[in-house]
Amino acid sequence: MKKLVVLLAVLLSLGMAQTQKVRVGLGYLPDVQFAPFYAGVVEGLYARRGLEVEFQHGFASELYPLLAQGRLDFVVADAEDVIALRAQGTPLKYVLALYQSVPNALFSRAEKNITSVRDLKGKTIGIPGLFGTSYTSLQAMLRAAGLRESDVKIEQIGFTQAEAIVTGRVDVAIGFINNEPIVLEARGIKLNVIPAGPYNLSPGVGVISTDRVLENAELARRFVQATQEAMALTLREPRKAFEASRKYVQNLGEDRLRVLEVSLRLYQSPYTRQNGLGFSNPQGWQSGLNLLKQTGRVRTDLPATAFYTNEFLQRGVQVQTTAQR
Repeated sequence: MKKLVVLLAVLLSLGMAQTQKVRVGLGYLPDVQFAPFYAGVVEGLYARRGLEVEFQHGFASELYPLLAQGRLDFVVADAEDVIALRAQGTPLKYVLALYQSVPNALFSRAEKNITSVRDLKGKTIGIPGLFGTSYTSLQAMLRAAGLRESDVKIEQIGFTQAEAIVTGRVDVAIGFINNEPIVLEARGIKLNVIPAGPYNLSPGVGVISTDRVLENAELARRFVQATQEAMALTLREPRKAFEASRKYVQNLGEDRLRVLEVSLRLYQSPYTRQNGLGFSNPQGWQSGLNLLKQTGRVRTDLPATAFYTNEFLQRGVQVQTTAQR
């Protein structure tokens, strides 16, 4: 009897030891763009791998210091931030691509007839500020049209892009393909939308960690692979992931389901269909690094491979339909 009690105590202690808390910063306000992470908790995908996931929302600029200090284990934010910060000596690394391309887009009222990047010449362009992926994407789009920044009027308007288009303060604004255009079109406003992805080939939003956290390769692998499974679930059953988001997003309206549906289009690419959800395309990283260096945004001699890794991902994770399972 004593042996049985001791054995049960040992098994219980081992089970408790296998459960690890993982602190994840989500780089924006609570919203359905983080549905895979919410669903991963609600549907038990992280728990099955012995992980207790705790979220902290905030702007990426607030979360990176916490990540560097070891107060967070992972942050979900922009790929180009890793290049900029690691080039300055902060040991960050990107370990999973949530979006395969940047979500930025130019949008304008249809009557403005701005249907291509060549139509930007002489136009007033609203942008949150001269920073981040919005600015990098705008620079890439201007370069593709053979335009300089002096050929347009760039107006820094903060995060008021939708209002600036409605009031006519600017001719065109750069925002996110899964945000402002959806909101305005729901109001019956006809738009022209030009995605930035074909011009800024950098990977988009993804999971970022530090060299120190990644020394625990087993922990990183469990978190990253559970997130891959959560992405597959969200693609397969967006309504289930949307409902899971209600636990974290207050007053989540049905109109935000459209935001999730558009976001899902960014999860897959020819590269993920060959390798699996969450994989980063090396060519995208090289292109993103080249763009940042060419525009003077980053100075570094580090190779593109210094900023990301696919080593913790499980190859072949794809969306499975009911018939395939």
